[in-house]
Amino acid sequence: MKSAQRTEAAYPTINDDGTLSAIVDDAPWTVGDSLILPLRLPATLPAERLAGRYFLARCTEDTSWARTHDWSLPLRRTLYVADRRALVAEDGGAERWRLTAVLGDDAGLHWLAERSPGMRLNLIGPLGNGFELSLTTRNLLVLAAAARLPALLPLVHAMLDRGGHVTVLLHDAAPLRTDLLRLLPMAVETRQAGTGDEWLAHVDELARWADYAALALPATLLPALATQIKASRLRLDRGFAGVLTDVPLPCTTGACHGCLVALGNGRQTRACVHGPVFDLADLVRL
Repeated sequence: MKSAQRTEAAYPTINDDGTLSAIVDDAPWTVGDSLILPLRLPATLPAERLAGRYFLARCTEDTSWARTHDWSLPLRRTLYVADRRALVAEDGGAERWRLTAVLGDDAGLHWLAERSPGMRLNLIGPLGNGFELSLTTRNLLVLAAAARLPALLPLVHAMLDRGGHVTVLLHDAAPLRTDLLRLLPMAVETRQAGTGDEWLAHVDELARWADYAALALPATLLPALATQIKASRLRLDRGFAGVLTDVPLPCTTGACHGCLVALGNGRQTRACVHGPVFDLADLVRL
């Protein structure tokens, strides 16, 4: 469809209620257990520190009637930013984004995975506090479960854009998927390890090389990982490692307490208010 022929409904918009009406830009696809959802969004959205930030998607048709009456899938689903492309001038001030989630058996995410190009989705976002790279960071270490790696891709691209180096270490015993590798730029070194000893051996080597580490791993792996980093670097400094916590983010206001994260001091905090990215030093007790 040529630009002159497009109707207003073909463009992404910011609605009067503050939500976004996004347009499915291409057919969603899966990479292993990761859902990749390409969307066109308004070009006026903030674009800082995108890695670790997220949108909440309403799993119903994007009409006023459906948003008011269709509660078959009541909770919005969390979609993390995987990519943001440059302005598409012919699309009336839209930008191309890719959002991602771990698909699993979630009915709402499967509903999103079945959307077709041109369909509209109702979103809130971008939300949350993402990863922040120091200006002095040149060597980035990414430690991730394979299904959660796409959520860290904006950080990978940001590091390469400044001329830095990136190594990705996947916690996965299965053979590396070629479709997952295609998401990574050629300049990225990729490793994987499935067993605990092999994993920690890689961490021992890479932690001494890295200026910053970005983590997207199950919480059960964090204590041993923090202990290994401390042994390799002689200390675990605040600001060295950020963690994208794996918790549901249903409300964004902290009211439901569904996103509580345990801290190393024995207390809890709300990921939707103070995260979802936290400093590793705050999440463990050493």
